[in-house]
Amino acid sequence: MSSFARRLFFNAIPFGAMVAVVSMAIFGEHGLIRRHYLKTQQAEVAARIEILKRENAELERELTILNTREIGLRRMAAEELMMAPPGSTIYRFSSADQGR
Repeated sequence: MSSFARRLFFNAIPFGAMVAVVSMAIFGEHGLIRRHYLKTQQAEVAARIEILKRENAELERELTILNTREIGLRRMAAEELMMAPPGSTIYRFSSADQGR
């Protein structure tokens, strides 16, 4: 084997193999870039879950009020459907943003 071939075999080929391994560790399917993307996506999903949990708790609270108290049912009817008992007056206030 010539000197050049020996050098190529013992230097260039292992270097190329190391470059391939490092590039797979960074850019591969389970690499650092993919891991960073998945962690970011996981944080976004966790934040969305917290928002949904708060909304769910608020809806459960409203449902409990509606199921246990007649005044809660009357209030929801007045707010959502603009219904009130006979002889009552409903006042509507509009925000400044609605006029624009």
